Amino acid sequence: MLLLLHKAYSTTSSTSHTWRTQLKQAHVASQISSILLQRRNWVPLLQNLNLPKLNPLLFLQILHKTKQNPQLSLDFFNWAKSHLRFEPDLKSHCQIIQLSLGSGLTRPAKSIMDTLIQTHHVSKLIQSMVQVTVLACNALLDAMRQGNETRLGWCLYGVMIRNGVLPDQFTWSLVAQFLCKDGKFERIIRLLDLGVSSSMFYSLLVDGYSQSGNFDAAFCYLEKMSDGKLEPGFSTYSSVLDGACKVGEVEVVERVMRIMVEKKLLLESPVLEYDSVIKKLCDLEKTYGVEMLFKKACDEKIELQNATYGCILQALSKGMRIVEAIRVYQVICERGIVVDDSSYYAFANLLCKEERSEEGFELLMDVIRRGFSPCASELSGFISFLCGKRRWREAENLLNSVLDKELLPDLTSCSSLVRHYCSTRRINSAMALHSKIEKLNASLDVTTYNVLLAGLFAARRVEEAVEVFDYMRSRNLVSSESFTIMIHGLCQVKELRKAMKIHDEMLKMGLKPPAATYKRLIYGFKP
Repeated sequence: MLLLLHKAYSTTSSTSHTWRTQLKQAHVASQISSILLQRRNWVPLLQNLNLPKLNPLLFLQILHKTKQNPQLSLDFFNWAKSHLRFEPDLKSHCQIIQLSLGSGLTRPAKSIMDTLIQTHHVSKLIQSMVQVTVLACNALLDAMRQGNETRLGWCLYGVMIRNGVLPDQFTWSLVAQFLCKDGKFERIIRLLDLGVSSSMFYSLLVDGYSQSGNFDAAFCYLEKMSDGKLEPGFSTYSSVLDGACKVGEVEVVERVMRIMVEKKLLLESPVLEYDSVIKKLCDLEKTYGVEMLFKKACDEKIELQNATYGCILQALSKGMRIVEAIRVYQVICERGIVVDDSSYYAFANLLCKEERSEEGFELLMDVIRRGFSPCASELSGFISFLCGKRRWREAENLLNSVLDKELLPDLTSCSSLVRHYCSTRRINSAMALHSKIEKLNASLDVTTYNVLLAGLFAARRVEEAVEVFDYMRSRNLVSSESFTIMIHGLCQVKELRKAMKIHDEMLKMGLKPPAATYKRLIYGFKP
């Protein structure tokens, strides 16, 4: 009887504790969600709450409340990882990826997906992400197509079929585009033979054959389109033009341009419409055709509109045509041409990705001085590259020029520089960089902070070490090692009262170091 009563009490007590935990968690989720949705500057408000470590269940509750604002949800997801020690599980990752894809945020979704691929088997990952609706599958499939993730795309398509998700016309068009990227034109033809037909399929074949230099096949499918009353338009003919320009087939260029004139897709004298044709080709990403017409315009001394130069620079940059993009940028600078901001940003991103020589660095600095910085991920990658090559001065100049404009790159590169400054005893430089980061309401990683704390104590800059540690605490970025460094450093300068206070806080937070380390640590309190 006593045993039964004890079990009943234990069960009731456990249930009560679980209920109270769930209620508290729901309250925290509601509090965080309200701040996120109602305040634009939500970061300092969340920091003032002294929030505990965020767990996946709590994150999913917050995500449910903020999903109407996908960008906000994504920003909080990234912030929580670095400031609330959030370690997302597979479900959390998949939920934020699906939300991002559904709202067109394909680049960050792909970035998260790339990270997951390193830790999870592809089939398990795709299985976790598949939804019952074909629309969700298509969104994910399209993101993989845009990110050139062909293998993942085929894996997803296989999972769709196995889970009974019936493909629609858009699914088939995406499948055809994957086939085209793989150069498997015969399979697209097989789909046409099975009755899965649209002008896009024919256009893909024309484009694929043109890019591979098989112009006989390209013209053959142009004729089949016309015979099937699927009249090819400017886009389809420009694929042949672009492919011919790419391989220098002058006769094919002349032939396709004659046909385009006959079809009234071009004027007989293209001189009169260079701007409009170049812009159309830029929109279609036909960069070899763009390059050909741009050269013609220059040779014939034809003045193009400023906007046209911007379109050319942007198209070449997105097409990774680095040499040609640099040449156009130099023309723009020499002639004092003003182009739209997006063109400069695209060029800056290209320089970060492709041109990492000294000339590329100088060009990038020139673009940044004009007020146009690359996106954070590209810039951070470039700075990390410079750090990896031990080109510290260039990395420092680039990072400072960006921070001075109150722009914030990914903080991994900042951490690399701070660790370099500490290893070379340039504590002033490390603190100056940290000051800029703090003004932007950002922070380094805890490992870098520990290196900085050790450097400050080594330089006998105790007050600054305490200030940095206080900032770390305000950002929930302290570890057992952080406390160990602080206690040891304060004991060495006989600040025993401060050291004991921090020691007590360490124990309260459950961050006591291993026994051997702790024994050495408390030895410092002995007079």
